[in-house]
Amino acid sequence: MAEPSSTTFAGIATVGATLFGMMPGVDANAVIGALCGAVLFFISSKQEFALWVRITYLPISFVIGYLGGPSVLGDYLEASAVSAFIGAAVTVTAGQRFIDVVRTVDLKAWLGGKK
Repeated sequence: MAEPSSTTFAGIATVGATLFGMMPGVDANAVIGALCGAVLFFISSKQEFALWVRITYLPISFVIGYLGGPSVLGDYLEASAVSAFIGAAVTVTAGQRFIDVVRTVDLKAWLGGKK
């Protein structure tokens, strides 16, 4: 069962995304897909991150999913909702993995320099 604070925050995010999706010029399908992907990440990453970290990552995931999903995956997927969902669901996890790789890479060895 989800903790009450995370359920409340997910409900508030849903209302906000609904209002955003009703604005003119906004792709409502991409808003729905990005919201679903962001909420899926928010709910499924309980053990990995604290609540305040997940609350911070929710809007980041939503925005990147909405803006980046259709532009990156639009050539492969016809529905903007699906591409926004995938973008929102993987963006924070992929970003965290990239940061971990950057922290551990040895540039001198990678570029062929002497140690």
